Amino acid sequence: MQLNITLKEAYGRASNRLRRKMEYSIHLLRKAEKLALAYDTRGGYYLAFSGGKDSQALFHIAQLAGVQFEGHMNLTSVDPPEVIRFVKRSYPEVELIKPKDSIYHVALRKQLLPTKKVRWCCEEFKEKAGAGKVTLIGIRHQESRNRAKRNEVEISNYSFSGDLKAFEKFRKKKLSAAKSPSTRKRGEVNITNAKEEKTIGCISGKETLLISPIIHWTERDVWEFLNKVAQVPHCELYDQGFYRIGCICCPMSPPRQKLIENERWPHVRRNWVKAIREIRSGGVLQRTLTTSNPVVRYWERLEADMLGKRSTTTGTFNTQTRTTGKRVFRLLIA
Repeated sequence: MQLNITLKEAYGRASNRLRRKMEYSIHLLRKAEKLALAYDTRGGYYLAFSGGKDSQALFHIAQLAGVQFEGHMNLTSVDPPEVIRFVKRSYPEVELIKPKDSIYHVALRKQLLPTKKVRWCCEEFKEKAGAGKVTLIGIRHQESRNRAKRNEVEISNYSFSGDLKAFEKFRKKKLSAAKSPSTRKRGEVNITNAKEEKTIGCISGKETLLISPIIHWTERDVWEFLNKVAQVPHCELYDQGFYRIGCICCPMSPPRQKLIENERWPHVRRNWVKAIREIRSGGVLQRTLTTSNPVVRYWERLEADMLGKRSTTTGTFNTQTRTTGKRVFRLLIA
């Protein structure tokens, strides 16, 4: 989807608050573009797209910045069909990448459903995308407590997290180490770009350099940008009461939200029920509970949480949790 406005016109439509944030985001995108082109001379930035409001804002601020990028949407097999239709219709230039295997089959292999603490689904289907490139992501500080701790420039292996200025110092330190004869001999540093030059980057192999241009934006900023500045349509799910758009029954969603999603997309519920029964038939639930058996611990916690046996904070019985939990548990298991 192309924007038919100039950057000057876009600034004119924005409030003073949003304009300052747009200017900062565009400055960051333009400044870091040379790194993106060093690793991918043809595509530039690898833009991680999801079809949600934040990735839309990311996509269009990159357009206004005039930087080179390619949009990619990694499917998980539990994506809302409304989102996929919206992306195909409104963002045909975004590449839809199908998973090599469904999330249900991966759960069977692992003998474990994805959870808040063991969120292997993101690692399996999302985080490996864009390896060896400079990736644009649409995370924001306001979204969660964990994301409030994130920084605008990061390396996926956690070796660096900070702003672009600090990253330049980090990069120069790495380059200096790479030139050291002792370092080359030990082979501790391997930093090459798309041209096989050991002079620019700090990522290699499965690592990804993550850039978050809208990390300081609020939800209010995002909606103002989409509706007033870019004036682009959004996915219909937002108009139907959905606060966020992501995988159906995401582990991070509250039980009530999972209940709504199970009722709206019953095919996902059926597939999870099938996967859970197959895991059960493998004897996972019959094993002895020990400290060395995380799979069993997971199932015990799942059943306790779903049935509301005890409050996770006070240890007391919670009637409301029990009532809601039984419904969710029956939808998922029975």
